[in-house]
Amino acid sequence: MVETFALKSTWEKNKCSTIHQIVVEKLTKNVNEAHLEEIFCAYGEIKEIDLPLNRQYNHNRGTAYILYETSTAAQDAITHMHEGQLDGAIISVSI
Repeated sequence: MVETFALKSTWEKNKCSTIHQIVVEKLTKNVNEAHLEEIFCAYGEIKEIDLPLNRQYNHNRGTAYILYETSTAAQDAITHMHEGQLDGAIISVSI
């Protein structure tokens, strides 16, 4: 019983330390993937950017998901960009 708890605890720690994705919210409709790549690549190598579009109006929904190569890069982006300004709007950056 003790071994199972220890394994679960270790797995949960590893899971938390390997989060590389951040969420960027409150984006203006003018922001596109190229803008996000240019700004957020300063904090580390980006694996993928997902910027869902509103199909009816063909612009972003105001939220983007950025996947970094490392958790350090993701944390740096959060630290530097949370409540920062992008295209005139104050954005929210979190995990």
